[in-house]
Amino acid sequence: MESFFKEAILSFKTSGTIRPSSKYLIHACLKDIDFERAENIIEFGAGNGCITSEIISRKRKSTNLYSFELNEKFYNHCKKRFHNEDGLHLIHGSVLEFDKILESQKINSVDYFISSLPLSFFEKSTINSIIGKVIPHMNNDGIFIQYLYSFNRYKLLRKHFSQVAMDMTLLNLPPAIIFKCKK
Repeated sequence: MESFFKEAILSFKTSGTIRPSSKYLIHACLKDIDFERAENIIEFGAGNGCITSEIISRKRKSTNLYSFELNEKFYNHCKKRFHNEDGLHLIHGSVLEFDKILESQKINSVDYFISSLPLSFFEKSTINSIIGKVIPHMNNDGIFIQYLYSFNRYKLLRKHFSQVAMDMTLLNLPPAIIFKCKK
């Protein structure tokens, strides 16, 4: 991508960052995923595809990865970058519509959700709507993984999920908190 920084600044409210995720943040987000078992993975916010790429390299060919990106330039970049990847379904649209996509594909259960959505900038009602759709689609052992750059949405996550574990990586700009949430 020509200039991640420029596009991220122009769409800061939806990208929530100025730099792509570091390899340390990517590792922290994905380390608890059982890629041998996973059948369906959802990614909220593909960005430039740095996490998408790592998921693709670890998942089985038969695993479905539904990756949502709202920003047109990021979407087009990922579409070109990942045009021949088995099991990748890149969707240009809002994550608020993910449930309709899953229903159209007859998918009832998701193993992992990985979200880079900048929830700190979202209204609580929007977050409640997203999580309200996530939980019924999570399988019983499923994990919702969300990284943020502040703790300001921790209580909201605790309200929805029975377990919220936290991890942190300082080797990212900015440093990030990874929330791993279970039903």
